[in-house]
Amino acid sequence: MENTKKEEFLFFMAFNNLINFTFERYKLLMKKFSDLETAFYSNYSDLLEAGLDQNLVQDFIIKRKKFNLNEAYQKVIDENLKICVITDPDYPFLLKNIYSPPPLLYYRGNLDIDWKASLSVVGSRRFTYYGEKIVKNLLPGLARAGIAIVSGLAIGIDSLVHLDVVNNGGRTIAVLGSGLDYLSVYPRSNRELFEKIISSDGLVLSEFPPGTDPVSFNFPQRNRIIAGLSRATLVVEAGKKSGSLITARYALDEGREVFSVPGSIYDDNFLGSNNLIKNGASVVLELNDIFDFFNVLPLFEGKPVKQAYIGENDLEKAILSLLELGKHHIDEIFEALPYNISEISSTLVILEMRGFVKDIGGKNYQKA
Repeated sequence: MENTKKEEFLFFMAFNNLINFTFERYKLLMKKFSDLETAFYSNYSDLLEAGLDQNLVQDFIIKRKKFNLNEAYQKVIDENLKICVITDPDYPFLLKNIYSPPPLLYYRGNLDIDWKASLSVVGSRRFTYYGEKIVKNLLPGLARAGIAIVSGLAIGIDSLVHLDVVNNGGRTIAVLGSGLDYLSVYPRSNRELFEKIISSDGLVLSEFPPGTDPVSFNFPQRNRIIAGLSRATLVVEAGKKSGSLITARYALDEGREVFSVPGSIYDDNFLGSNNLIKNGASVVLELNDIFDFFNVLPLFEGKPVKQAYIGENDLEKAILSLLELGKHHIDEIFEALPYNISEISSTLVILEMRGFVKDIGGKNYQKA
């Protein structure tokens, strides 16, 4: 790792270890100080002026005296972990666009994921035969279509999902509510699956530092990352109080698509799933219901085919037609098209999120 990058990561890591390092607190610190290193060594008064809570500042200063930056970094190295921070160009762009993205992610595996083709799949820990059958029917096709599957490594549907994707040659991402060091991986029974995901070109990640136990309030926080990494969320099976509904709610709050598989109205395991549909979630009855969203044609001879996208409205069509001619800077797009700047900007964001255009740097766009 380059020294400059290591220095930057060290202070992200320091705050991540010493406080609940939310995006809101990161923004407060960056508004007040030139960088996180300056913020880390600042005095009590300056930290208060930055907008941090008094009790938080007092606790931070006490912990800072005992904290060893190099020891914390060495622990990351010893556990074969990598770090990605929100200023890094490799940080997942879908996650960066949520209300409260984690300033820092620890990870193992391959971070080079096609996030525009990502789907979170969640469901009950105590799944039914019906829920298991849904996973067995849907996940192989999704894996073969090249859709990256995000889930939470939990016992139940999550585990089935990860395993089916790996067994069908797909890419899967596991988001943990604990540290990624071997002793903290939760559930313990999924340590073998954890390693299998990594060795199969997948990815495991967490916003929690090594040594973080899987305490209950970490998991709703973890669920926002599952939803945030994904263009859409599929709820396979969920009871009235299922944690899967938290993931679905985060997805809805971020304006992402939510799919749900219907179940019997007399089965408590599907009270949550059916209620999602009642409130507007898209119904999934077959694999092609999901393929339609990701712009994949139905399966032919076992292989899904990507469909050319021409745009849903006149502005989308105009942008895509312009980019057919090659890359264009955003200012050139503004000048070429008879629409206002806000309309063009918001449409470009939508097209990028859906994977049809790409910002290749410096606000230069091309077709993806």
